[in-house]
Amino acid sequence: MERWNVGILIFDEVEVLDFAGPFEVFSRTRLAPGPESRRSEDSAPFTVFTVARSRARIRTTGKLEVVPHYGFGDAPRIDLLVVPGGFGTRALVDDAETLDWIRRVAATARRTTSVCTGALLLAKAGLLEGRRATTHWAALDLLASLGTGVKVE
Repeated sequence: MERWNVGILIFDEVEVLDFAGPFEVFSRTRLAPGPESRRSEDSAPFTVFTVARSRARIRTTGKLEVVPHYGFGDAPRIDLLVVPGGFGTRALVDDAETLDWIRRVAATARRTTSVCTGALLLAKAGLLEGRRATTHWAALDLLASLGTGVKVE
């Protein structure tokens, strides 16, 4: 079985559930079947890690401080890019470095997805053109304004 690298973007004001939920789901695939649910790295279908602009700690919307595994410059190849949401996405829609990184990674990733207002970053990066997308109800108008050809639902 080929192992996929799952890279989850994190940033200041990211929503904990939006990155920790996917992190936990993909990480749980390392559990070997059986009553003891022991971890088995050898058979894990995913290697899961977080990526931020740098390896400096970030602070989530709830003020949890998290140190990313990698920065933009040293992250390994990413097969599945997960872009979470949170209040920090509003500032990042104008952040050229982050948007360029998302575009570069998405160009070689097998899949790119977002959670909640992470869709704002995908739209601003031009990755949702001609696609159906949704986000938190309070950000629907903003999503529609960020990407040409995004079919907001």
